[in-house]
Amino acid sequence: MEQATDVRSLIEQGDARLKEIEPREAAALYAQAAQQDPTAVGAHLGLAEANFALGQFPIAVRACEEVERLAPGTADAALAQAITLVIARRYQDALTQLDRVVELDPPRAYAHALRGYCLRQLRQTYDASLAESKAARLSGTHDLPKLFPPAAPPLATFPGAAGYPGAQAFGVPATPGAPPLPGDSSSARIAGLRPWSERSQMERQMARARFVTRNIPVVTYTLIAINVVAYLIGGALSGNILSPDINNPLYANGVELGYVYVQHNPWAVYRIVTAMFLHENILHIGLNMLSLFFVGIVTEQVFGHWRYLFIYMITGILAGVAELFSLNYAIVNHQIVYDAGLGASGAIFGIFGAFGAFLFLRRRYLMNANSIIFQWLFWLALNLAFTFSVPGIAIADHLGGVIAGLILGALLVPSFARRR
Repeated sequence: MEQATDVRSLIEQGDARLKEIEPREAAALYAQAAQQDPTAVGAHLGLAEANFALGQFPIAVRACEEVERLAPGTADAALAQAITLVIARRYQDALTQLDRVVELDPPRAYAHALRGYCLRQLRQTYDASLAESKAARLSGTHDLPKLFPPAAPPLATFPGAAGYPGAQAFGVPATPGAPPLPGDSSSARIAGLRPWSERSQMERQMARARFVTRNIPVVTYTLIAINVVAYLIGGALSGNILSPDINNPLYANGVELGYVYVQHNPWAVYRIVTAMFLHENILHIGLNMLSLFFVGIVTEQVFGHWRYLFIYMITGILAGVAELFSLNYAIVNHQIVYDAGLGASGAIFGIFGAFGAFLFLRRRYLMNANSIIFQWLFWLALNLAFTFSVPGIAIADHLGGVIAGLILGALLVPSFARRR
């Protein structure tokens, strides 16, 4: 009984040291606990976490194997598998195991912090921030990410942790012949990555550009700029910046004119795309660009630059297709006069719908999720009410955009979130 108490006390002290980001001291305490009781799952798991933080990956992997052997099917075993997969740089597979840990033991802060680490390696920074925030709330500290070293070299390059769980494996690493810590030039070469000093000037510039723009909504800003430039050109051609004449060359060849017109001129289907970047007057573009600014920034952070751009363009096109069949025509003075459709509203409703899909699928990981979803539903209802009550607004375009956005958003949320 006394030995069991001592082992439990050592594990608790190790947990406290690990929480204080002192993995070397924690490893020593976990080692003592494992020496006293080789069946103590918490001691082996603690050794895995501490040695992972120290960059001693072979020892961490052997500790994970012991956890899986002693406690199969538990949250501890799933976490051990996740650590092994992270060391092998199989981050998506590791997220699957971490989802299992969260399902079996939701308050485990280390699992949420490790989820954030995996998501950052996959460049899903918004989701990583959510996971790290939850880990901080559960643990009371924002320092847990410091327990995760840079991406490890391939596991096969390390010698096995011979003798585990013998005394040498339990000792605090930093022994002669230990594998290089990830991030130095030797481990980078082992991992198949060239050190910074060996990269070309163009590769360095591209890496710097990606780093500088990683959290900047460049796609949203670019789309706003394209819309504004197109509007200014239309205004200049019309001689009226407040309300461009729809007969100016840019608008005359760019607005959408309906299904009947496309039947007679099939090549005019391109107008579905060009009409997305044209606006009727200063109020029209002002409201649309303001909406794109607020909705687009957060949606781009959620989905990433390229998926966000894909959602914007595809939902805008699908909304335009829906609008194509709602535009009418009339015969005036023996000439056919078509209704014109133009504006970015369909694409903006599309990204709004995609953001709603994210909220519903990720509600488990969001603070005040129900409140956020309610706000989204409120703004959706308000915008739809405005759409149906104000004459001249493209109803089919707005409805088509939001429906397409909900579907595309659900499809493009990463696979581990769809399972939720």
